[in-house]
Amino acid sequence: MIEVLIEASALAFHPYVLMYVFLGVLLGITLGAIPGLSGDMAIALLLPFVFFLEPALAMGLLVGIYKGGLFGGSIAAISFGVPGTPGAAATSIDGYQAKLKGKPSKALHTALYSSVIGDTTSDLVLIFIAVPLAAVALTFGPIEFFALYAFSLILIAALSQGMVAKGLAVAAIGVLLAMIGRDPITGASRLTFGLPGLSGGLSLIPVLIGIFAISEVVFQGAKLWRRKVDKLMDDVAEQASLLQGYDISKDKLTWAEFKSTLKATYIGAAVGTFIGALPGAGQSLAAFMSYGLAQRFSRRSEEFGKGSLEGIASAESGNSATCGSTFIPLFAFGIPGSATAALFGAAFILMGMTPGPSLLTDYTAIIYALFLTLIFANLVNLVLGKILLPYYSRIAMIQPGYMIPAVFILAIVGTYAANNSVVDVWVLLFAGALGVMLRLMSFPLAPLVLGFIIGPGAERALRQSMIMGGGDWWVLVKSPIAIGFYVAAFALIMLFTVVLRAKK
Repeated sequence: MIEVLIEASALAFHPYVLMYVFLGVLLGITLGAIPGLSGDMAIALLLPFVFFLEPALAMGLLVGIYKGGLFGGSIAAISFGVPGTPGAAATSIDGYQAKLKGKPSKALHTALYSSVIGDTTSDLVLIFIAVPLAAVALTFGPIEFFALYAFSLILIAALSQGMVAKGLAVAAIGVLLAMIGRDPITGASRLTFGLPGLSGGLSLIPVLIGIFAISEVVFQGAKLWRRKVDKLMDDVAEQASLLQGYDISKDKLTWAEFKSTLKATYIGAAVGTFIGALPGAGQSLAAFMSYGLAQRFSRRSEEFGKGSLEGIASAESGNSATCGSTFIPLFAFGIPGSATAALFGAAFILMGMTPGPSLLTDYTAIIYALFLTLIFANLVNLVLGKILLPYYSRIAMIQPGYMIPAVFILAIVGTYAANNSVVDVWVLLFAGALGVMLRLMSFPLAPLVLGFIIGPGAERALRQSMIMGGGDWWVLVKSPIAIGFYVAAFALIMLFTVVLRAKK
């Protein structure tokens, strides 16, 4: 074990890896602070370039982007009332009001500190829980794995933005797309429509980039076309006039104020860590649940919604605390707990590493290096955020007109470069068009991506289970562990249905 830790430390703290972490955090915060862009988009765009990096370097860059993006979303939310990322929506409730009251610096620093605390808590839980869970998962057979996949798909669909029917439908589309290509048991071609380029199935890179990046580019372009950006800039100029006479010397977060937010921060850290470990629950749900619980247990609950620092701390801590725990199902069972975890799972696959319990045994040094990188990236996030906060708040004013063409070109070039395949470019455009259609009809995108990732494993486990049972469907409920997963899925859906109705 000592040898593994020494090797992991050498990988994680290599100068080049540290440089990539710094670069990733800087890029993540920058994109997170621009409304409409996010760390997920950056990770998706960079997936093709994972081929050219060593695993430790690639993980350092992607982890930095992920963590920086989580905090970066709060900058636009506080500065302009426009969440830079979906998870920062709850932060904007009190953050923007605090800014209008002449406390932008206090709000931003509260968001930074609570984000780092929540994120670090989640990372520590991941480090101490993932390994024991992976050991348990190694004892699973096809029946248990199918139950686990079914549990994850149901939760992913049902908990996505509280839309059960739409979530299930989109998850089914993701599974259907994953079935294109060859049958995993017989090897027969299916759903290829006679096109040789589809015989190997749809590649991860074009599907992920299309769903996340291309659809977002189209939507941002449409907003720009309708000149909504100009209206936003006018609104920002109006609000800036409210802050005339602002005195920075009176807007410094004191130790007493920081201590008063710790209770809310710890509530957010606990809730976010729990929610993040549930496949599909998401950052937005964690942030709003943390905000609601913190308000219920606060002695100054009447201040929530009016610029409360506790409200900012709880929302941002809950949002960021999903970071580490969302990797728990990925490392323990090979199931991505969120869209971001799916992107990391795709990165592992591109580097020749299969997500799941064997990841921790076959690539122990690399995974432990990743754990160390997760902790170090929090420190980088804190330092860079502290130094550059005054400049970050201006990033949200970058005109999307400059960003949209660059993102589109990177998506096309990166997709083609991955396999030198024109077919992949067409798949990218198809996935982008599908993402736009789903967005227009208010369907969540995360279940589709997660269904696409999980689908092959679920089908393989189902087919193997049916072979073991001689075609008898009752074989799927003959394992106590499998029954436990089915019961847990039903119980959690009921729980979160009640919570979501109460929130409405």
